Order: sequence, then C-alpha cells, then structure tokens
Amino acid sequence: MHDAPLVPGQPSYRSAIIGGWQLLRQQFKSLAGALIIFMILLMIGFIADGVLGAISPGNADLWRFPMYLWIYVISMGFYHLLAKVIAGQDWATGDLLWGIGRAEAWVLSLLPAALASILMAFSGLSVTPGHPLPPDIFTRPDFWIGMLVSTLIGTFFGYVFMLYAAYGATPKSALKSALHIFSNRLAWLFFPYVITLIMMLALVITAIPVGLFLGLIGFLLKLLAVPLVAKFVVGVAFLVIFVVLIMAMLIWVYGSLIIASGALAEPEGQEGRLIT
Repeated sequence: MHDAPLVPGQPSYRSAIIGGWQLLRQQFKSLAGALIIFMILLMIGFIADGVLGAISPGNADLWRFPMYLWIYVISMGFYHLLAKVIAGQDWATGDLLWGIGRAEAWVLSLLPAALASILMAFSGLSVTPGHPLPPDIFTRPDFWIGMLVSTLIGTFFGYVFMLYAAYGATPKSALKSALHIFSNRLAWLFFPYVITLIMMLALVITAIPVGLFLGLIGFLLKLLAVPLVAKFVVGVAFLVIFVVLIMAMLIWVYGSLIIASGALAEPEGQEGRLIT
C-alpha cells in the first residue's frame, strides 16, 4: 500500500478513510483467507458463551467476561496483521494469533472485558433466553447513560488496542496516548462514529442492487426449476454476498481506524511503529 496518502503521526479524517479504502482495494484478495479465519476465531468466543450460558443460565452474565476477553485478544492479532499489510511488511495468517501468546495483551484486555460484562448486565439488554426485553427499556435514562458510557469505553480501548498491536506501544504508553481523545485530540473521539455512519450508508446503497439481483435470480430460477431449488440458490448467494461484504467492511473500517490511531501515538515512539 505504498501509494496510500499516509502522513506519519498526523493523519486526517480524509487520509485515514482513503487509506482504508486503498487497503481494501489492493489487498482484499490476499486478505480473504485470513479474514475468514478471523471471523471463525471470533465465532468460537460467541459459541463458547452460548454453550456455557445454556449449561448454566444463572451465570450468563459471568460467561460474557471470558467471551469479551477472547474477542479483544484475537482482535489485537487482527490489528497487528492489518498494520503489517499497511506498512508493506511480510505477514502471515498466523499473525492473527499474535495476542494469544502475549501476557500483556491478556492483561490489557482484563479491564475492558470486565467493564463490558458489567455494563451489559446492568443495561437491561441482558435477559434470560426466552424472556422478552423490558417494555420500558428504551425510555429509561439509565439505559441511555449506560450506552453512552459503553460507547466511550469501547472507543477508548479500541484505540488502546490498536496503539499496542499496530504501533508497538507499551500498554502504559498505549493507555496514555489514547487518553488524548478526551483532551487535545478530541476530534478523533468522533472518528469511529463517522466511519461507522459511512459504512451504514454504503451498506444501504449496496443493499438495493444486491436485493434486485437476488430477486431476479430467484424469479428466473422459479421459472426454470422447482421453488425449493430457487430458495436454496438464493440463500447460498445471499450468504456469500453477506460474508464478502462483512470482509470488505472489516478491512476498510479497521484499516481506517488503524491509520487514524497514528494521530494519538507519541512522537517518541515513532521508531517502534508499523506504519511509518
């Protein structure tokens, strides 16, 4: 990605978004296999949480802690891999496991995993399977306060993980640098929401031609074959398109966020960066 408009240490919203797009455009094929494995690794955490929750429903809130811990550590490996690709360095699918063998990665994930579990438990969204959400959940002030706190914590630690995994910062330096989003680099507090909004708009725009295409395929297959075959083919096509879109969004969104994290990195840590 040598032609990406990266400004060392001082990216702009524009350069971060364009850099993420160029990462997607140039490296989608090479990253496809690693992305599928990454999603499988994430699913292991969700599946384990579901199994443990089914075995011991009374401890469902407790089981979310190891799930979040796993997700954060695996995500660090994903950030590390993407940063290597952005920097033009050699990388391997095994880089996804980068965080697993590092005690620092697990320790760094402990607090956000605990906070995420606690906030989920007290948000009202954590309910026993088979029971509906409370009818007043979305009108309660404590719910929205909890959502705001969760969002701020998620944004902060997202930057912490990227500074640690992608820029070679120590855990202490990553925490210190990420705090800048609440002070002299406040603009970067809002970048994850801007990129998320753009992603949602892109998905809505993409959904129109995709829906028309699948509808046309289904209609033609119903004319040429039995309805059951048509449903199967449309279902498989939808699944493939869905997975491809998710993979594309992962590359673009997190590529952009990793580039944006450079705005928070300490200047004295420049030599340890993957993006230079």
